[in-house]
Amino acid sequence: MKNYFGTRIAEVLPRVNREIFIPSIQRPYVWEPEQITKLFDSLMRGYPISTFLLWELQPEHFGDWEIYRFVRDFRQGDVHNDVASLEPGQRATLVLDGQQRLTSLLIGLTGSYTVRNGSRGKGAGWVSKVLLLNLVQSPIAAPDDDDGTTVRELYYGFRFATADRLPKNDRDAVWFKVSNVVQIADRDQLGATIDKHLMLNPDLSEASQRELRQNLTRLWEVVHEEEALAYYLERDQSYDKVLDIFIRANEGGTKLSRSDLLMSMVTLRWDQFNARSETEAVTYAMRAALDQESAFDRDYLLRSGLFFNDLDFAFQLRNFTPRNIAVIESRWQGVKRALLLASEMFARFGIKGGALTGVNAVMLIALYVFKVNQGRPESDWSVAEEDQERIRRWIASVLFHGVLGGAANITMEFYRRVINEQLKNSPRFPVAELTARMSVRGRNMHYDDEAVGRFMAQETKSRVFGVSLFLLYPRTDWSRKDWQQVQIIPAQRLLDDRLRVQGVQPEDIPAYQSWAGRLGNHVLFSDDEAREYYSMDLDDWVATRTPEFWKRHHLPDDPALYDEFCFLDFVQARKRLVREWLQRVLRDDPIADSPAAVQQRDDDPVDELAVT
Repeated sequence: MKNYFGTRIAEVLPRVNREIFIPSIQRPYVWEPEQITKLFDSLMRGYPISTFLLWELQPEHFGDWEIYRFVRDFRQGDVHNDVASLEPGQRATLVLDGQQRLTSLLIGLTGSYTVRNGSRGKGAGWVSKVLLLNLVQSPIAAPDDDDGTTVRELYYGFRFATADRLPKNDRDAVWFKVSNVVQIADRDQLGATIDKHLMLNPDLSEASQRELRQNLTRLWEVVHEEEALAYYLERDQSYDKVLDIFIRANEGGTKLSRSDLLMSMVTLRWDQFNARSETEAVTYAMRAALDQESAFDRDYLLRSGLFFNDLDFAFQLRNFTPRNIAVIESRWQGVKRALLLASEMFARFGIKGGALTGVNAVMLIALYVFKVNQGRPESDWSVAEEDQERIRRWIASVLFHGVLGGAANITMEFYRRVINEQLKNSPRFPVAELTARMSVRGRNMHYDDEAVGRFMAQETKSRVFGVSLFLLYPRTDWSRKDWQQVQIIPAQRLLDDRLRVQGVQPEDIPAYQSWAGRLGNHVLFSDDEAREYYSMDLDDWVATRTPEFWKRHHLPDDPALYDEFCFLDFVQARKRLVREWLQRVLRDDPIADSPAAVQQRDDDPVDELAVT
């Protein structure tokens, strides 16, 4: 077939990063050292290693693609390739299929593979390794099956070893650095190299000497003489055809994900920004801000671009038309700024790590940030303090009530509609309107008796326990750890013997003890309040509290309720106080309970929780 060719490895190596490059639609290099040794073992045995798919890109289209260099010295876990700079008139061939194999050949024949050394603490670090071949290991072993066949993972003695501390040779192993074979230009040099290794290892048996000759000769032939690489060369300059070829070629191995496909399409059509680097940068920033390991991937970012721009945001191919991709690019700076500002807010709210039970919550608030700041330079984008407090209370309630669970796309679409409608009349975050209309659509967010009961009964191990407890205090910034979570009635006061002495019936004791670790028995004290609490006997502490203190922490002011015997009555009394507070947190105007207002009407110097 006219587009299929064979070539020698030695012919390809000098062309890599001079005229052979990687298109941005390719995934990062991910092979492990064991996969590289298997590749070289297959070449030595004469096995096919699949056809490479190449695309000859014409110079007039260089600017249409982000083109990357192959990596020769790979660092495990690295996902970045350097951008290639192409000169006018330079030839460029892009590898559409075969990047992993070609990079592995480069590492084995010209570079290195750096891995962690496995140590911890001061000894932790990285170790650079190179590929070696044991020249005296025979690829032929005695049969291990009755039918006379032998099956092994590796037939030849390839292994990676530390570059500056190569293993010593002995009767059973003569180690050859595989990259040295590239410098052996012809058979005369090959013969001289073999003679040199025999001279340096005079104690080898005749059988080992024979293996050394055969193995080194075989390696040289694979690199310099045999057309071990087969490739298909596409010359058509149609992006759609090339993208279709790329997708089909990847179906045979690790399947091309929807994310890969859509990012490929975006990469092909974005002109102003490097889509790959832009989405990577935002992904890492959001993960770092919100203590997430794998959330906020590029799927999330592209979907946000659709969502913010009032497009169908289902993550499907039909939504990534050229027009939609162009819209996302034209407003990308705003999309990025909104996502980062929303992430910063969530971090201040203390809604991060395990407490962030639904990452779509960040997208919801980022939509509001994007919409309310339209018409302003991205550098000036902000959210008013009163709106941040409205947002904090609403999002905490969303997470507590599980509003985003099940049919989340429908809920998000409804939210977007409400935001668009309300922002026509006022820039404030419409917490009351959202709450009311969500509830009508079956996403109840009201704090009725049943909801308050669930709120109070949350155990400390609940992922939204902390976020819910924060909801009891009018403070927007929870990133400063100047507070402590405290049990009002300590668990040690609710031990079996103590409760029996107090007259609690045995069958009621488990209920008492269960409530000790629930939200109804917890408060957030400032550091000064906590020190005072722990330094005093509970009875003395209760007797010295002020009315303002009880109100601030939604605690009953009846000293009798702090007796162990009355613990369940204490919980019930506090539930009524908490309910009064929760029924106000989702109103549209939280200014009366804002941090500034609380500080103004409460001069208690220990009320650090009231200051943002």
